[in-house]
Amino acid sequence: MNVLIVDDEAYAVNALATRIEWEKFGFTAPHTARSMAQAQAVFLDQPVDLMLCDIEMPQGSGLDLFEWVKSYYPKTECIFVTCHDEYSYLRAAMQLGSCDYILKPVDYDQLNETLEEIVKRLSSRQKQITVAEKDKLKPLAGETVTSTNPYIDQIISYITDHLTEPIAIADIADVLHLNAQYVMRIFKKEVGCPILQYIIAKRIALAVRYLEETSISVADVAILCGFDNYSYFIRIFKRYTNETPIVYRKNAKKT
Repeated sequence: MNVLIVDDEAYAVNALATRIEWEKFGFTAPHTARSMAQAQAVFLDQPVDLMLCDIEMPQGSGLDLFEWVKSYYPKTECIFVTCHDEYSYLRAAMQLGSCDYILKPVDYDQLNETLEEIVKRLSSRQKQITVAEKDKLKPLAGETVTSTNPYIDQIISYITDHLTEPIAIADIADVLHLNAQYVMRIFKKEVGCPILQYIIAKRIALAVRYLEETSISVADVAILCGFDNYSYFIRIFKRYTNETPIVYRKNAKKT
């Protein structure tokens, strides 16, 4: 597994790179970056399973970076390591799906505990999916969108076929041999909503079917609908339905 450490202060990067026994957790030697642009270059070169990131950096904050990561590389886990204890930062980090928010000077016992939990989650994710696949529903049918752009149907088809997997816009762009920014721009223009919003809406619709038609646990429903972060799934599901998945399932069985 690959880990990336992002901080504009060299001593902070070196401390995290050397004071953690990364091999013990199954990670290779850490990759490092001193800015958002350098971090993006690492992502474009190779997969990153875990990112440790500062909040305030020049030329793009850690929150900006993680928002970009969630759009293009949704499988990547993130731990924020920062000296800023402002509630607004913490809240934004949690809303984006950060695993933890650790203040400097770093409590390495706390960080090690977080790493242990992340490794367990990464290693068990595939096992959970394999078990849940036995009760997997038939995929949602694709939909036809009237558009003068020939790529729209291909984009929607890709989303439908990969709805139960993490979807990165960069992957869609690669398949169609297009620029990722162009994919986002034409999709919003032709369909009428941002592509990420469309993907989430489709995943929630699939989650509703699982909750209504199967007895699969809510945690497994989240995984099967492409949500890596359970708390994020609960929050998004409630935003779309005004109920938590558990409450929704109970109410659905009453009708």
